[in-house]
Amino acid sequence: MCGRFALYLQAGAFAEIFGCTPPEDLAPRYNIVPDGGIVAVVQGSEGRRAGRLRWGLLPPWAETSDDRGRQINARSETVFEKPTFKSAALRHRCLIPASGFFEWQKGGGASLPYFIHRSDGAPIAMAGIWRQSWFGDTSVASCAILTMDAYPSITGIHHRMPVMLDPVAWDAWLDPSTRDPHLLQRALQPLPEALIAAHEVSRAVNSPANDRPDLVEPMTETTPGAAVPEQGALF
Repeated sequence: MCGRFALYLQAGAFAEIFGCTPPEDLAPRYNIVPDGGIVAVVQGSEGRRAGRLRWGLLPPWAETSDDRGRQINARSETVFEKPTFKSAALRHRCLIPASGFFEWQKGGGASLPYFIHRSDGAPIAMAGIWRQSWFGDTSVASCAILTMDAYPSITGIHHRMPVMLDPVAWDAWLDPSTRDPHLLQRALQPLPEALIAAHEVSRAVNSPANDRPDLVEPMTETTPGAAVPEQGALF
């Protein structure tokens, strides 16, 4: 799954890479959590445009904006079949830019957080779907991130990961005229595994209240939130 990510891309680089102007309030974020507004890129009649969507896709039958059925992730293997996701996947697709995402490695003790990113420092574009829901005169545009089986190199951290689209697939995924699930499934071309790297980070990222640059840095013994090693025997 994908439940946390970071985006600290500057506005100029965003415009150059994604081919549209970013939202005016774009600012570096190092610990983005569900239910907040996240940046997304969609394709319209006049080209690409970027805006904000609430992370947590509301189902088509939602009666309130805080419906408990909202989903932050959708499995790419079944997204065109499940009633919660099907209409959004066929009609409203997006790219969700990120500098990287977090996953937690479960073990015998506390889970260890890792930051997973492109090894060359370039941003990633996670495949997303979105839906506009109306509650009286109020509308909510919500979204979910598609996931897939993790690359073998990171299955030791988590068995699922977001679909990080190869740039050659962006246009096909965004094309609003395409509604054939077979064509769209083929458009879900992930980045080559060789481009992906991961490193352990501070457990300070566990708290949604923390949002600072050191959360994405490789952990060392002096990193805030690092585990304190046990004292070895003297004799």
